[in-house]
Amino acid sequence: MSLFRPRKRRTDINIVPLIDVMTVLIFFFLMTMRFDETQALAITPPRAESADREFSKNPGELVVAVTKAGVFYINGKQADIPALKQQLAQTSKAAPGSSILVVADEQALTKDTIYVVDQVNKQKLVPRLITRPSR
Repeated sequence: MSLFRPRKRRTDINIVPLIDVMTVLIFFFLMTMRFDETQALAITPPRAESADREFSKNPGELVVAVTKAGVFYINGKQADIPALKQQLAQTSKAAPGSSILVVADEQALTKDTIYVVDQVNKQKLVPRLITRPSR
């Protein structure tokens, strides 16, 4: 008979490696995510030599997108022509002279983009066209 009894190993879960793995995954997802709104609508802006390298959007600024099918989106929500005119009129009353971002797909018809820019100008607002920098 032995004097030493074998000790029962206490089962435990070491969570330090789990936390390390989760931290790495969170950093990976944050670094690979794109936070610009132009990608949400699958719009590819045309290239321009004088394009800004950085996309800057002021909080509360109105974004009007035009898809290649000629569909209008206001801040990510689909809108028809009367809704577009109404939203631009409301913006003009609330903040006269403010800028409106116009994002048009590179394959969108020019008439649709010019229509949006014309409506923005009619309301005495400033249109800003977003383009991609050329390589």
